[in-house]
Amino acid sequence: MTRKTILAASLAAFTLLGAGAAQAEDTIAVIVKATTSEYWQWVFKGAEDAGKQLGIKVDKLGTPKDDAAGQIAVLESAAGSKPAAIVISPTIFEALGDPIAAVTDAGIPVIVIDSGAKTDKYAAFLTTNNEAGGKAAADAVAQCIKERTGKVAGKVGYLTAMAGHESLDSRDKGFIDGIKAYPDLQLVGNRVANNEEAEGMSLTADMITKDPDLVGLFADNAQMGTGAGASIAEQKLGSKFCLVAFDSDAGEVEHLKDGSIYALVIQDPYMMGFGGVWYGYAAAHGARLPKNVDTGVGTVTKANMDDPKYAGLLDVKKRALSPYLGN
Repeated sequence: MTRKTILAASLAAFTLLGAGAAQAEDTIAVIVKATTSEYWQWVFKGAEDAGKQLGIKVDKLGTPKDDAAGQIAVLESAAGSKPAAIVISPTIFEALGDPIAAVTDAGIPVIVIDSGAKTDKYAAFLTTNNEAGGKAAADAVAQCIKERTGKVAGKVGYLTAMAGHESLDSRDKGFIDGIKAYPDLQLVGNRVANNEEAEGMSLTADMITKDPDLVGLFADNAQMGTGAGASIAEQKLGSKFCLVAFDSDAGEVEHLKDGSIYALVIQDPYMMGFGGVWYGYAAAHGARLPKNVDTGVGTVTKANMDDPKYAGLLDVKKRALSPYLGN
């Protein structure tokens, strides 16, 4: 399914329920991984906009930074307040499986967004195809190297924000598999950070110092992308080094503009929040939903970043929704 399928199903559910069906006491809890992250603020913005359309309350919840134990506590507290539904992005795949299943067993619909959990007890899962995104990153690194050297050859590496995250693991797998399509590209290194920009910056500098033949790097989330971009900018390597990063936080977009980042593989956190609330509302009122929904992925470079179709994906303030027409 494409990201537009979310709107199609939402409209169908809205028609089924009736425009006046929303009740003032309806509340949907939205629980994200890290409330301090710009990415998750985009999720909250989408959730808020959906809540306004539906005339329901949206509780924005989560821990300041990735914290599986803390997120479980937030989930249990939210479930205790008996919301109409819960939308959650699981921090750790293994750890959140049983708690999500328990909420579902208690009769509260759960919509999983962004990252998976070790359970199938949820109403729907809205996510990026992260393996496809990782492969797109590999293609972008290869394209950059070809543009700058005339051939697709050399050493490349990748930065992982944190271990054990289903979405990050899938991106990294997609990148590794994607690089295999280029026999003259050699995958030589991986560093795992603590999801901190400063550490991403330091690790990038360390990788380049230890292997001056490194020509490309994939950073698998916004914190790693911003940190790696800062390192490339500081070393003035933008025209020589091929950095591709996931997401589109403000820092990453600035590095895309100044050439420190060659390309961003972008997803749609706004739609995860927006669609997640719509789906939660529909599930709470009996609508049967598709189990898995792909919210979309794309590749943006400095050359195409001004294309209007990317405006709302690079800056949530420019997001404009339009009716789904079947395209």
